[in-house]
Amino acid sequence: MVEIGCLARYFNLYSDEVQFARENGFDFMQLWYDDGGLRLHELDQNPIEIINRHGFPTIIHAVLDIHEIDAHIPKLLALMNDLQHRELILHPVSEKREISAKTLDMLDAQISAALDVFSSQGITLFVENNSRRDPIFNTSDEIDSIFSGHKELELVLDVAHASDFSHLKALVAANMPKMLHVSDRRKSVVHEHLPLGNGDIDFELIFDTVLSGFGGRMILEVVEEDADIVRSKRIMERIIGKTAGVYC
Repeated sequence: MVEIGCLARYFNLYSDEVQFARENGFDFMQLWYDDGGLRLHELDQNPIEIINRHGFPTIIHAVLDIHEIDAHIPKLLALMNDLQHRELILHPVSEKREISAKTLDMLDAQISAALDVFSSQGITLFVENNSRRDPIFNTSDEIDSIFSGHKELELVLDVAHASDFSHLKALVAANMPKMLHVSDRRKSVVHEHLPLGNGDIDFELIFDTVLSGFGGRMILEVVEEDADIVRSKRIMERIIGKTAGVYC
């Protein structure tokens, strides 16, 4: 059965985000981590204590520059252990150096280093595909190149990061995802995360074809108003219910 998560919007109180997620039937929340560490609104308190005290399921989404991933591996491992997590999402970007022919090799080396640590601790590493805004780990060839050497690696497929349906189809063919990032996007915009129904992505087509039978987890990457997030969840529940033959 598909599980649906939402973002823990770090500009809101964590307690409010947990209450929102529980009241609206979300199964888990995604936590934001970057080169400044774990982002939580209550910066004057211990974020680990806050998260553990609420006891709501979470997963970390670590957005890190490709050249700095290895420096964060010990910090992430400590955080994973403190939160008793056994899954981690890594979103590799390249914002501090120009992308070159060697960047993919650097990413491969950094993922290898991360897998050496996390796999030995029983932690599954998921890596997210990029949009054309950050043109690395974006094409099906790049994804196939990375995954061919790391069988234990898993893919988080960000649907909105695919340029079009053909691109999405190629990404799925390269590696069938067990987890999705879901939001909408207008065709004229390279990178965008809109509430479902506010863009041009044909989710019914996607889940009737390339992701037919998907049974993993998806995270709604929508940060707008509560009503937008709830409406997006209802749209997706109707679509995946229809795909499964159960009309919601």
